[in-house]
Amino acid sequence: MAILAFLFRFRVALFAVLAVATAGAAWLAFHDLAVPVGALFLSAASLAAGGIVAFAYLRHAALAALSVLAPLPGMIAAGPFALAGGTAVSGLLAVYGFGVVIAACLAGGLLRRMLDSSEPDAAAGAVLARCAVPLALCLVAGVALLAGWLFRDARALGLGNAGVFAAAMLSAGVVVPFAAASLRFGEAFIVIANRARERRETLLRILTQVVEPRWGLAFSGAAVTLAALGWFGAAPLLAHSALLAQPALWAASALLVFLFAFAAGRDWRDALAATLALAALTLLGLYLCGRAAGRLSAASLVEIAVTAATALFLMMDLIVRGRRYRQSGEASAVARLRAIEDCGLAPWFGTLGAAAAVLPWVLVHGSIVTLAVLFPLACAAAVVGMPALATALETLLPRRRSVNELYGRG
Repeated sequence: MAILAFLFRFRVALFAVLAVATAGAAWLAFHDLAVPVGALFLSAASLAAGGIVAFAYLRHAALAALSVLAPLPGMIAAGPFALAGGTAVSGLLAVYGFGVVIAACLAGGLLRRMLDSSEPDAAAGAVLARCAVPLALCLVAGVALLAGWLFRDARALGLGNAGVFAAAMLSAGVVVPFAAASLRFGEAFIVIANRARERRETLLRILTQVVEPRWGLAFSGAAVTLAALGWFGAAPLLAHSALLAQPALWAASALLVFLFAFAAGRDWRDALAATLALAALTLLGLYLCGRAAGRLSAASLVEIAVTAATALFLMMDLIVRGRRYRQSGEASAVARLRAIEDCGLAPWFGTLGAAAAVLPWVLVHGSIVTLAVLFPLACAAAVVGMPALATALETLLPRRRSVNELYGRG
């Protein structure tokens, strides 16, 4: 926290250094390139669509604009990596959508703390400190998966996308809290935002039903069914794809996700639930991308990996929050429920904003629709699938409880 306080004190100088570095990288990457006029119009439409969704959630124009612009400095700075790796437009859109989700979750956390009467500086610092562990774990896991899966057949593409991915995450993680700390939040905004939060409480209570055993088992069955559909649908495509026919990499990826989730929450049920939910999302993504494009290419793998990283970040955030509540003495089901309540609807609005930002590019290629669909599915896998699977595992394999926990300490 002392380091964060120091950085917040000198945030203007920090932004100046980042702006100069971004401008230099942009000039090196794009000074010899002619950008098509159509790409500029589509980019403007993407920003507008994402900004509308962000404003519908945040009810603050400057904060909404900040949340959709935050990933761009990092992506621009990583332009040389993207060009060197031959990154496709769909890959850049996937990374941008991922950055929008990160920014939305940070802005949503800031909004929640602002409504609880925190000062902007203190709220921004607390949100960044709370999300530091999920961000760090997701950064390492996402870069490892992108670089590892494409290292054999498309090494330059994998390293390029990994560089853009890391830059977008760091950009969103730095720009939103540091810039938001300088924004003004008047009394009128507090009133409007509180009313909006009260209206959303009913929907949030519905979403938290997944921590009940009956709903947890029901949604777990639905997740298994979707995973089976994805497996049988993608099996013919996987059999003819040398890029994806790598059992050792599949096992290593699953083990990596499990270990990172366990490190975040110190609970094997949550870690296994995260691994299973991410596997279901990946299989469904492979099936949808294969149906849309007719084959599974390296670009398709980038889209699936980035949307899986989006779900992984949301899962890590929930797991870390749940662990803190368990450490404070809450039962696991209550800790899981309170973690979902803490996150609120920010993951849903973030992924909907990412999907809205991606959709204008359907004019370039129809398969972009699949990418737009994968972002809400990633949120569903993280906020519904993972807690439901964890609840089901806890129901079928209950925790050991001491006599004091069962009968009280008196």
